Parts: sequence; structure tokens; C-alpha cells
Amino acid sequence: MSLEAILAKIETDAREKAEKIIGSAEDEKKEALHKVKSRIKELHHRDTDRIKQRVESRSLRMKHHIHREMEKALLSHRRKIVDKAIDEAVKQIAEAPDYLKMIEALLMGCDFTGEVEVISCEKDKGRITDEFLKKMSTDKVSFVSSDQRHNDHGGVIMKSGDISLNATLSMIAELSHDGMVMELSKLLPLEGEGE
Repeated sequence: MSLEAILAKIETDAREKAEKIIGSAEDEKKEALHKVKSRIKELHHRDTDRIKQRVESRSLRMKHHIHREMEKALLSHRRKIVDKAIDEAVKQIAEAPDYLKMIEALLMGCDFTGEVEVISCEKDKGRITDEFLKKMSTDKVSFVSSDQRHNDHGGVIMKSGDISLNATLSMIAELSHDGMVMELSKLLPLEGEGE
């Protein structure tokens, strides 16, 4: 499995998670907008004719302020939804049946030579074994298991001397994080969109 295929799988899984979360985000947005609109209407009905113009002016300023604050909150909420979807996708990839094929692709992409120490996570201890690494070794590179463990959900860190290559799932996702956030964020409309 190529790095592009890994990134595509992470993005696809994240997109599916984001779509499941969109419904609840939309409901929260509509409820917040309804409360703001109701509050503004209530202020207008309560005002007397004598101070109507002053109250309308104040209400207009308040509406713009609330609109800006809601937009900030929705942007922050949208970012959290997308980050959560990406994190969930990374966890699912670590549990996928073809996970070891992805690890094989990562090891085959290593351009180190000589002995390369492979650091895996604790749950991969039984999957990324000495036998597995020996099978992946070539005449140019010899992969050996490290006693160290990383804290990511999956993937590996390859180390040759003082140089290391972080190919953990979270790091792979981070490399394309901004692009995935932009793509997945299109699924979550801002305040006022879709009305």
C-alpha cells in the first residue's frame, strides 16, 4: 500500500466520520441561531415607541456581535469535529485487516541502509515481530525490532544511528492534516449557509 493510498484511506475514513457528526453539528447550529433570533425579537417587542430607534440600533450592533461570536464558535467546533474524525480514522486504520501490508509498504519505502531499528507501538508487539522484520529485510537494509515503544495508534519509527524517520499513523495524517481539514470542512457549513 503506497503512502498516497494510506493518505487516501485516512481521508476517506475521516470523511465518513465527519459526515456522521454533521447532523448533530447542524442541529446545534440551528438551535443556537433560533435562540439568538428569538432573543432579538423579544428585545424588539419589549421596547416602547419612545426608545425604539435607540433599541433597534443597539440590537443591530448586538446582532453583528453575536453573529461574529457564533461564527468563531462554529469555526472552532468545525475544527474539533474534523480533528476527531481524522483521529478516529487513524485508529480504525490501525485495526484494519490490511494493516501489516501498509507497514510493509512503509518499510519498503525506507531509504536507509545497513541496520535499521524499528520502533512500534505496544499493541503491535505481536504483529511487527522479529520474523516479520527479517522477512522485510534486503541485502541493503536489515530491519531489527527495538525495545523502545512509541505512543501512537500504529505505524513505525525507523532509526538508523542518530537519524530517524517517523512513519507513525498520526504523523502521516499530520503531513496532510491541513489539506484534509480543508476538504472535510466543506461538509460542515458555516452559520447562514444552507438556509
